Amino acid sequence: MSDTCVSIECKDWISTVTIDNPPDNNLDKIVLSRLNRTVSEVYGEQAQLRVVLLAAKGRNFSTGIDYAKLIKMNRDEARHFAEVGYHLLKNIENLPVPVIAAVKGETTGAGLGLALAADIRIASADAVFSFPEAQFGVPPIFGSSQRLYKTIGVGRAKELLFTGRTVEAEEALRIGLVNAVVPPDVLDQEAGRLANRIAGNSLSSLRSIKMLVNFGLNEGYETGLQQEVTAFSEAFNPDTRQWERL
Repeated sequence: MSDTCVSIECKDWISTVTIDNPPDNNLDKIVLSRLNRTVSEVYGEQAQLRVVLLAAKGRNFSTGIDYAKLIKMNRDEARHFAEVGYHLLKNIENLPVPVIAAVKGETTGAGLGLALAADIRIASADAVFSFPEAQFGVPPIFGSSQRLYKTIGVGRAKELLFTGRTVEAEEALRIGLVNAVVPPDVLDQEAGRLANRIAGNSLSSLRSIKMLVNFGLNEGYETGLQQEVTAFSEAFNPDTRQWERL
């Protein structure tokens, strides 16, 4: 596999990170490493970055990990692999700007976990979703057991994780797993349209909104409310306010 398994294109304050690991965009060690490096570089090198768009070449967004290879790992190898994925998805989740995942085809296991680290998911009508880990005798990986219930609720999350059943795009929209479903031939166009709409807004506001929502999710409702008061007052600090320069 070449270093082109992950590519990046930057335009108009939007960076598109694309996975290209045929045939199914599995998340192996090389892809995880390249994604981690790309995610770290994408923000550090662009001071005005407003949106990151996660996309994939080929038919599927990602079928996750190769379970045939996974079962050959010993405990230390499995722990290291899980930690690499954990840190990658935390880095994506912690990017200070909105992240959109454009998902299609099979988006399963760790591939769905990757999409859950994004702030918004827009799905092709042919997308299917599942966490099949229960069929292979392993738990979810890369933080999926935690992000799934925060996205669709505890009851639904447990049901999907316990059964491993497949969810089609329209059900995914209904339960809140994705934000929108579009025809397959316009997925990239609609994802780009959404990214451009977001990128047209204030950079400082985008950063504040993401920080506040994530802060409340991680630290609790009351703490989030208090942080919002602080963030709003800081918007009027002569040394930090941005709205005068919009």
